[in-house]
Formats: sequence, C-alpha cells, structure tokens
Amino acid sequence: MVSGEISKSKEIIKPSSPTPPHLKKLQLSFLDQLAPPIYIHIILYFESSHDSNYEATLRENSWVDCNDAGAEYIEARFNEDKILDIVEKCKVEELKNYAPTVPSGHGDIPLAVQVNFFGCGGIAIGICVSHRVADAMSVVMFINAWAATCRQDATAIAITQPSFDLSSRFPPADFSSFLALPPPRPQPPERIVSKRFVFDEQKLAALKKAASGPLVADPTRVEAVSAFIMKCFIEVATMKNKINKNKRIFAATHVVDIRQRAAPHISHQLFGNACARAMATVAGNELGPDYYELAVKLRNAIRKTDKFLKYYSVNEENDPVFNEGRKLLKICGFTSWSRLPAYEADYGWGQPVWVSIIEVPQKNLIFFLGTKSGDGIEAWVNVVEEDMAKIETNYNLLNQVESTDKLL
Repeated sequence: MVSGEISKSKEIIKPSSPTPPHLKKLQLSFLDQLAPPIYIHIILYFESSHDSNYEATLRENSWVDCNDAGAEYIEARFNEDKILDIVEKCKVEELKNYAPTVPSGHGDIPLAVQVNFFGCGGIAIGICVSHRVADAMSVVMFINAWAATCRQDATAIAITQPSFDLSSRFPPADFSSFLALPPPRPQPPERIVSKRFVFDEQKLAALKKAASGPLVADPTRVEAVSAFIMKCFIEVATMKNKINKNKRIFAATHVVDIRQRAAPHISHQLFGNACARAMATVAGNELGPDYYELAVKLRNAIRKTDKFLKYYSVNEENDPVFNEGRKLLKICGFTSWSRLPAYEADYGWGQPVWVSIIEVPQKNLIFFLGTKSGDGIEAWVNVVEEDMAKIETNYNLLNQVESTDKLL
C-alpha cells in the first residue's frame, strides 16, 4: 500500500447482453500473433471539477474466445495524494500503483481498469490491455470511444466506433516452426532503472539542428530524440569495449504504425496490432556516428516499413545483418506514442492534465509520449544504470546553452 491509500475494491464487469454466437470467435491477424504476450498500460490523470460526479480468452495463438468473462474493474482511494503532485514529481516507480499490473484472470480477461480517487478531488484512470489483441493506437481509440459514450457524444461515438476485421486484411499464419526454435541463452541479471526525460521545444530545436543534413533536412521529434539516446548507448559501449570497437554493430528498432503506410490505408478504427518493426543498424568506429548519420539510418529504416509484408516474411533471427557479429550487437527498442490522441479523452470532466505509462523493467526499451502542449516529447527510458547515467549527463548538458555546442 502506498502513502495515502486507504481502500481498494475489485469486481468483474460483465457485458450487458451476451455476445451473439456468430461473434464468439474473433480471429487474430498474423500481426496480432507476433505481438509479445505482455500488457499495455496507460494512465490518464484528471484534475478536480466541481461539475464532475466521479463517484477474452486467447486460444491456440490464433483467435479470441469472446466468452463474456467481462473486464476487471478496481477502485482505489488515495486520500493524502494530489494529482498535481503526482504529475510534477513523476516518481516513475510509483505509477504502477495507479493501474492494474495484470488482470487477476490473466489470459481469461484481456482488459482491466483501475479508477483512482484522490483527496484533492482529482481522479486517475489506469487501463491494462493485452497486447495480443491491441496495439497502442487501438487502446487509445478504445479509451476515446469509452469517453465519448460516457458523455453521450453521438458524433464522437461514430468516429471512434471500432471494427474487428483486421484478420481479413492480414490472415493468421502458422508460426509453429519459430516456436520450435531453442530459447535464447539466459542472460546474467542486471539492474534496470526507469526514468522519464522531457524534451521541450528548446531541447528539440538543438537536437534537430544536430541531426539535420542533406538527406534529413527537417528531422522529426522522434528521429531527433532517438538519435540522441542511441548515441548515448554507443558512447558508453565504445568506452567499455575498446577491443573490436570497429566491428561492433548497434541496432535501433522502431515499432511503426502501418495504418497510413499500407496500401490501401487502414482505418484508425480497425482494432488490433496494425504495426511493424523497423530496424536500423550502424557499425561502431573510433568516434562513433554523429547525430545526422543516426537520423538518416532511422528514417531509412522506418520508411522501409511501407513494404512491411515483405519485411515480416523474414524473421530477424535469420537476418544476415543480425547474425553477423551477433555477440557484438547491442539493440535499443523504441516505441512512439507521441502522435496518439490520448489527450483528447474526455469523460465529461474535461481533458486529462497528464497521460503516462508505468515503468517497464525491460532492458533498452524506450517509449515516446507526447506532452499535453503537443510540441514536446516525453522519453520513458528503461536501461541499465551506466547507460542511464550517460543519458542523464547528456540530457543535463542540453539545459546549458554554453555546453550544447560541445555536446552536439
């Protein structure tokens, strides 16, 4: 129990009417099948309002049994905590208290919601959804559809109404041969630390300037911050491994929403995992690549997802670039939620003052979230301590005008 929590209750919310027989079996697409067996977490924080009244089973990795098992609903009260304190202090390790980590029924229940009431009158809604049935875009569209229903906005309900036929576009595949591969060798335990870095307009301007060049004249926010974090990884690894530094391969993977890249386009209302993974690789050298080189590599990799069907026809385990010097490869994984319309969610209390995730203790995994103003990026970084120290050092230099040129 965290400071201020005085009560927590839990129940299962069942559908108001049974699922029709012809909808009992929801086919997964092959993109859903490739999604990791984890849960997506997102928390929306709302300030107090005087006008407010606050008071699927997976089968055989190819389909969802719509068995009306319901969704897990939790209520928690934190009388001593205040929404604005949580937002301003952002203790990443404590945010998991405001969202269900995993539904009690696990695979039997793909959705759990925790509603948190605070002494200040504010409220936070934590949502936990199985990644096997939804990507981040689908989760946010679900939230917006739910919010539109709460405020009885017929127009918004029509816009956010989900469809569930992704498998007709991307039929399920037989991945049994991949499942038969031997598991990777266990790695020695490492201490993973999590921290949030906020890149405002000033920091982004400095990073974009450093990453600009003939092939990338106007780097995106994601490209600029990805290059910054990637360069930190490379600098640490280069200092540690003076031997074979010119042969060491570094890789950045980006999860890319393919809805607008597919031909024909896929509607944002299509529920499921409509995303692909792009990989950019770079070889180490004496000084390491500069920001511009990294930005070019990232942009080229992301653009290749336009041909994502061909990309997914080859598992990266069989990729010659991946296998060449495999022991020398260091991978950093990026997932960007920066363009998702999470701040549009309005349950009738106004829009959230902040949207967060929770810590993900998985090595070298970075999430990008948008800021409420829309012109910045929050980088939620999960790395080992020495990499975090380097990121913190370089990030702090971005706050010092006189040190920025030296850093970049």
